[in-house]
Amino acid sequence: MSFNNSSRFIPVFAYSISTFFLMNFAFFIPELVKTYHFSYIESFILLGSPFIGRAFTPFLYSNFSKIGVHRLAMLSISIMSLFSIFEAFTHAFSILLIFRLLTGIFFGLATSAAVEVSAVSGNKILMGLTMGGWAIGWTLAAVLYTILGSVFYISLAGSVFLPSVFFSKKLNVISPHVKKYKMDFSIRAFLVFFLGFTPAYILEIVPTYLPDSSIESIIAYSIAVPVYVMIPFMINRFGIRNVAYVSISMAALSGILLFSTYNIYIAILFTAVGLGINSILPVVSRSLNIDPKKIGPSMNFSSIIGFMIPVLITIGNVSLNSSLMLGLALVILILFIGTNGFKISYSKNTITRHHHN
Repeated sequence: MSFNNSSRFIPVFAYSISTFFLMNFAFFIPELVKTYHFSYIESFILLGSPFIGRAFTPFLYSNFSKIGVHRLAMLSISIMSLFSIFEAFTHAFSILLIFRLLTGIFFGLATSAAVEVSAVSGNKILMGLTMGGWAIGWTLAAVLYTILGSVFYISLAGSVFLPSVFFSKKLNVISPHVKKYKMDFSIRAFLVFFLGFTPAYILEIVPTYLPDSSIESIIAYSIAVPVYVMIPFMINRFGIRNVAYVSISMAALSGILLFSTYNIYIAILFTAVGLGINSILPVVSRSLNIDPKKIGPSMNFSSIIGFMIPVLITIGNVSLNSSLMLGLALVILILFIGTNGFKISYSKNTITRHHHN
């Protein structure tokens, strides 16, 4: 795969805009309840349902990527933009649910293509910024919510990305992994991502319960972007073991404090650290001696927790459920990676494997 300055922009753009389409519903919950007359459970189902669609990505990516990874990423953006337009004019729960499930599928395709492009480039900053697209997309959703303030206008604003596919034609590259694709799965990688993604997915519900949530989100997710870029350099300096333990512990403590106090400054800390964990999970998986080809499919399957968390947390006391789920998941994650041990070392230039399972 060859790269130029324009093609390097595509993975960051694709991950960011995909996240915007995926997570803008986090700011819609009050309006869905008040204006659309959905229950809170129905509203949170709409918020989390795309993660069910995303779980199908491992089965679809091989065939779809034959059109080229750049084109796949940008085509997926255009399709999600079209769904967003339909959502602006739809008030039926069942129809919205279908669009949200489909959005999850194309989110998975777009982000898988984005991650592949950034990974093949070998550029650490590009890889960090690509993963930071999650925070950029959230920030975009928060900014538009602050400016536009309604489901209709924010959904309609997504139409601006409809022509995205036309910007990929001159940059198209066929994935080098298409013919090598094989469906692999690792239960250990699944557990790492299933547990490690808990902070990011708990953040789905924060805008509903935190006053001035859009302002908090803009600040917090803006801070999270450089955190994504910094973490690879921190791993080089301090080692994956130390960075993993400190990051996970900080996320657990700040998250529990957040749901005890709903303090905006703690929310900003939890957002930055909680999202920062996302960028170390692939490295943790490699450090546990998991075959690299099993990491991607296992990560996509683990996204089902993105649907489970907002639905389960709203059954009962939200603050208590959030704190218990977060604390339990991250304690188990620390015990799991500590028990399994870090089998390989992460150096400044590469990850050196000693052996594979």
